[in-house]
Amino acid sequence: MTSISSTAAKGHLRAAATREDGAAVEELVRASGVFSDEEIAIARELVEESLARGVLASGYHFLFSDGASSLDGYTCFGRIPGTDGRYELYWIAVRRDRQRSGLAARLLRASEEAAHAMGGAMMIAETSTLPRYAAAHKFYLARGYTLLADIPDWHADGDGLAIYGKRLKQ
Repeated sequence: MTSISSTAAKGHLRAAATREDGAAVEELVRASGVFSDEEIAIARELVEESLARGVLASGYHFLFSDGASSLDGYTCFGRIPGTDGRYELYWIAVRRDRQRSGLAARLLRASEEAAHAMGGAMMIAETSTLPRYAAAHKFYLARGYTLLADIPDWHADGDGLAIYGKRLKQ
């Protein structure tokens, strides 16, 4: 998977990560004000691992939406090892000034379509249960995801894990 064009009228999504994307992803997720320093480092590491090992060996697939001067948004997803066609959405982030523009929905839809094209039957998305993630919960529910599990105190005391899932087109 080297190039994915969006079926939406607005812009092009690219799948090939570049050396600049590690820093751009770090800047994007840091600017969101939602993620911890550890999460921000992980976001960058996934890009760097994909570049170092290749998409197939790393298992990390990306979609990037480039703006005029910076990265507007991106997703990272991949097949869950040991499953039959289950994919996980590891990351979805959109620049603050592009939130509520439809970009996140477009990135998610394109990620689901790409996973389905690779044999995916289900997409899973995990997120924190902290109040600052409430918008993410609403986002997934509005796009046809179902809350599959809510595990209290998963990440830390008071910070649970919400697991959402959606069957992909049959």
